[in-house]
Amino acid sequence: MTVKTAYILRALIGTLFFLLVLVPFFLILIPHQILSSPAQIYTFDIGEIRYIGIVPIALGVVIYLWCSCSFVFSGIGTPIPFTPTKKLVVTGLYRFVRNPLYIAGALVLAGEALLFQSLGIFLYFLIMFAIFNIHVFIEEAELADRFGSTYERYCKSVPRWIPRLKPYNDNDDEL
Repeated sequence: MTVKTAYILRALIGTLFFLLVLVPFFLILIPHQILSSPAQIYTFDIGEIRYIGIVPIALGVVIYLWCSCSFVFSGIGTPIPFTPTKKLVVTGLYRFVRNPLYIAGALVLAGEALLFQSLGIFLYFLIMFAIFNIHVFIEEAELADRFGSTYERYCKSVPRWIPRLKPYNDNDDEL
């Protein structure tokens, strides 16, 4: 087994842990607990429109899977901070927006709030989005330290939350 294969295998195992344990904890177990709570009296009724919530949930799942592959195969690491990528990931959806994994989480939670007509899950979505924002600032400082001018150039070209239309490439100098 080559060294690169060993790194990719370790990254794959770590990413599967992320996808099968951490993500479901925050995006399935906690919303389930909110829905199961006796305090789940804060609901709203939007009728059949609630099924539109399936769209952001499905989109969020696809984004999670796509980004996870980018972490494993392009970055040779995981989305988990204690096993970070060896390389800066600027492929896949990261060519359009800097934080697609957080956007995926927000989409899933917003979709669940709609689908289950739950103000509780909507409040949880708002709290998690605030946490995502705080974590992004911490993460950006760490990435700037690790990847220096390459990351700074990437940040100048690729927005934090709203995707750009033209894909980024390493030679981009546009702001």
